Amino acid sequence: MEEEKGEKRLWFTAFQNSSLAARGAGIDPELLDVRFPITPERLVGWTALHGDVLNLPDVYAIPPDRPYRFDAGLDRRMGYRAVSMLVVPLRTMVGDVVGVMQLINRKQESSSLLTPETAAALVRPFDAADQQLIEALAALAAVCVERTLAHEGQQRQIDSMIALLAGAIDARSAHTGRHCSRVPELALLLAEAAEATQAGPLAAFRFRGEAERREFRTAAWLHDCGKIATPEAVVEKATKLDAPCNRLHEIRTRFEVLLRDARIAMLEGLLAGGDADTLQRAYAQQEQDLQRDFACVARCNLGSEGTDPEDLEHLQRLAGRTWWRHFDDRLGLGWEELARRSGPPLPLPAPECLLSDAPHHRLSRPAAEVPDPRWGFNLTVPELLYNRGEIYNLSVGRGTLTPEEIYKIREHMIHTIVMLESMALPPSMARVAEIAGGHHETLDGLGYPRGLKAEQLSIPARILAIADIFEALTAADRPYKQGMPLSQALSILADMRDRGRIDADLLDLFLRSGVYLTYAERFLAAEQIDAVDLEALLRPLPPSP
Repeated sequence: MEEEKGEKRLWFTAFQNSSLAARGAGIDPELLDVRFPITPERLVGWTALHGDVLNLPDVYAIPPDRPYRFDAGLDRRMGYRAVSMLVVPLRTMVGDVVGVMQLINRKQESSSLLTPETAAALVRPFDAADQQLIEALAALAAVCVERTLAHEGQQRQIDSMIALLAGAIDARSAHTGRHCSRVPELALLLAEAAEATQAGPLAAFRFRGEAERREFRTAAWLHDCGKIATPEAVVEKATKLDAPCNRLHEIRTRFEVLLRDARIAMLEGLLAGGDADTLQRAYAQQEQDLQRDFACVARCNLGSEGTDPEDLEHLQRLAGRTWWRHFDDRLGLGWEELARRSGPPLPLPAPECLLSDAPHHRLSRPAAEVPDPRWGFNLTVPELLYNRGEIYNLSVGRGTLTPEEIYKIREHMIHTIVMLESMALPPSMARVAEIAGGHHETLDGLGYPRGLKAEQLSIPARILAIADIFEALTAADRPYKQGMPLSQALSILADMRDRGRIDADLLDLFLRSGVYLTYAERFLAAEQIDAVDLEALLRPLPPSP
C-alpha cells in the first residue's frame, strides 16, 4: 500500500508464479507498475480497507451477495485460472494495514504445474493450518514493510532538512544559494567521471552502492550550510566601506562640506573687500585638491587586486584633515552603538577628521564567538569581531575584506562542521561532515578549518574542493567580482595543482573527461566559454609499465 496526495493505492511489490514461469510466460512487466485505487469491490481492496482475511475455495464461485468480486480479466490476460485464494492483511503492531499478501491456488502437490484446464483438478482450498501459517508470515512481512516505510520516511526527513537548509541559504542570499545548487551538480559530474575511470590512481574509486552516492550528494548540498550564520553584509561586501551600506556616501558628504566651507570663505573674503582673483584662484585650487582627494578615496574603496602604495600614503595625509561638526553625533543611536562611544561628548562645534579610525569603530568579540578548542580548528581568531575603521578598511591591500571579515567568511566552515557533526545522521551518512568539512582543506596542509593533509582527505572531499573552487571562479552573479572565462579559471586550478594544493589526478580527469565543458555549457554565459589550451594545462601522462 502506498499513499500519494492523500490517496491510498495498491501495487505489486512482489509477484511469483511457478506455473507461468515454467511455461515461459513469466509476469507481464507492465503489471508490476500498475497502481490501482483501494475499493471494496476488489478482493485485495476489501482486505486492505477492512483488515479482514478472505479465504475463498473458488474465486469464480463467490456468492453474489458478497460486496466483493473476482476480476477475471487478469486470468485472461495471463492465460491462467485462479481457483482457491487466501488474502491476508499485513498489519503493523498498532493495527495499521500496510499491505496485502495474496496467495492463489493451493496445490495438492507442490510440483504440479497448472494450466487453465487442469487448475480445478490440481488445486484445493486453503485450510485452517494454511491460514494460520500465512497470517504469521504476514505479521512478519508487516514488520518488514513497517521498517522499510520508517527507513524511507527517515530518508525523506533528511532530504527535507537538506532542502530546508539549502532553501534558507538561497532565500537570504541568491548568490550563495545558486552556489549551493551548482556545486553538487559539478561535484556529481566529476564523481561519475572518476567512477568510470578504468586505469591510473583513480581506477579503484567507486561508490559502494546508492547509499554512498547519496551520502556524497548530501555532503555536496550541505557543504556550505554554515553560511546560514554568515552575515549577508560580509558575504556580499562589494566595496571596502560596505558595512553594511557603502559609507563612501557619508565620506563624500564631508568633502561636500569642505568644498562648501571653502566657497563660503571665498564669498566672505569678497564681501570683506579681498582681491577677487586671488580668492577665486584659491577656491579653484581647493576644489581641484578636494576632487583629487576624493578620487583617491573612491579608488581605494573599490578593492582592486592591489592598492597603490601612493594612494595609501595619500589616505594617511587625508586622515589629518578636519571639518567642523555642528550636531550631536550621539542622538538617535541604538544602545549598543551608544555604549561604544565612551567619554564625555565634545562641545559643539567640534572638529572631526576627514577619515578616522575611531574607538566606536571597534566591535569587541564576545566569548561565545571563540570556538571550543576540542573541535581542533586551526583558524586564528581575531581579537575584534569587526573593525569598522575608515582608514583601516580603505587600507586593505587586496579585495574588500578586513582580516576580521575574512575570518567571518571562513568561519562558515566551523559552523558547517559543528552543525553536521551535531546532527543525528544515520550510519549510512556518517561521512557527510568529513566530506563537506574538507572542501577548503588543501593537500599541503595549509587549508582550513583544520589544516588537514593529503592522507587525511578522502577522494570525495577532494572532488568537492575542485567543484567548489571552479564554481566560485566562474560564477558571474557575485556582487564583488565578475565571472572568469574558462581559460583563466582552469589556469588558476592548474596553478593550485602545481603548488600541491588540489588533487592532480582529479584535475587531470576534470580536464580530459570534458566535465568542465559540460558544466560550462549548462551554467556559464556564452562569452565565458573561450578557447582552452588543454595540452598546456595537462600534466604529461606517466609512461606505461
